[in-house]
Amino acid sequence: MALWLEWQIKVYVLMVLLCVGAWTSAATPPNSTLAVFERWMARHGRIYMDNLEKAKRYEIFLKKLRFIEDFNSKAANRSYTVGLNQFSDLTTEEFRARYNGFRPTPRSLNSSAATTFNYQNVTQAQDSINSIPDSISWVDKGLVGSIKQQGLCGSCWAFSTIATVETLLAIKGGRMVDLSEQQLIDCNTDNGGCKSGSEIEAFRYMERAGIASEEKYPYKGVKGECNGRATFFPEATIQGYYAIPVSEHYIEMAVAAQPVTAGVDSDTDEFRNYKGGIFTGPCGQNTDHSVAIVGYGRSNSEHLDYWLIKNSWSEDWGEKGYMRIQRRSGIREGVCGINLETAYAIMYY
Repeated sequence: MALWLEWQIKVYVLMVLLCVGAWTSAATPPNSTLAVFERWMARHGRIYMDNLEKAKRYEIFLKKLRFIEDFNSKAANRSYTVGLNQFSDLTTEEFRARYNGFRPTPRSLNSSAATTFNYQNVTQAQDSINSIPDSISWVDKGLVGSIKQQGLCGSCWAFSTIATVETLLAIKGGRMVDLSEQQLIDCNTDNGGCKSGSEIEAFRYMERAGIASEEKYPYKGVKGECNGRATFFPEATIQGYYAIPVSEHYIEMAVAAQPVTAGVDSDTDEFRNYKGGIFTGPCGQNTDHSVAIVGYGRSNSEHLDYWLIKNSWSEDWGEKGYMRIQRRSGIREGVCGINLETAYAIMYY
């Protein structure tokens, strides 16, 4: 109750100061929450429509700041920390509408996906089922493209799919090229552009049409008309894809050979505000966001196994755009449902 009263008083004072035009940076104590908000606004280029909007965003920001301070004050008992990022003035509902665009591919947990999973493809360079490495990082190998920013577009499905194909092109063809998420948004009509999409449909599209480079078909963050001219000579093509069964070991085998796409449930404050360490939840199993798994390993300091995932929320989020999320948790679906919706592309050279 005391914290809530404090928030209300601070927001009221801010609204009064704004309405009389008295709030200036010079008048703001450097260590106050108002000063923290001002610095955050400057860093992220926030300019609000009017003073009432500014006061509203400050109230949301203040709640996030209190959540972060409270969470991190108990960091000794946790394996990760949270922090401010570009989402710190958004409500949960606003975040969902702008950033969560993953559409899961329906399939039963009880049904076998083995018919769509090619064991030999991901283990062709391995002598046996037990020969996969204890850890691997395609980032450390220099075969993962730069962290990107999807912006105000629910195109996470396009970014995760493209991330896996960029690395596959580097592995198979020896070329590290930024490929076009915008082409998938504009031209892949079986997906929903900035509203929603499935990595399976994205793979199917690239199997038919190939994919242009980012240079030829740059990202705009809004759905437009398909630029057929830019897609005429694709930078890369794939020969198919495989959906991986709901099996952590099969996913490990796949990631040992190449990155894979994965759906996760990102609908918690802890996930959205993740800053570093190994994420262990809380989160559900309703996959609403798509990422690329680009490695796995074990942290000796936290004594936890993890997946290394590449996100599309800029370097300001997480560990410079990446997250380590718990692996081998004992949950069949995985932490945040990460084992439920995984797939990878096939490319022959």
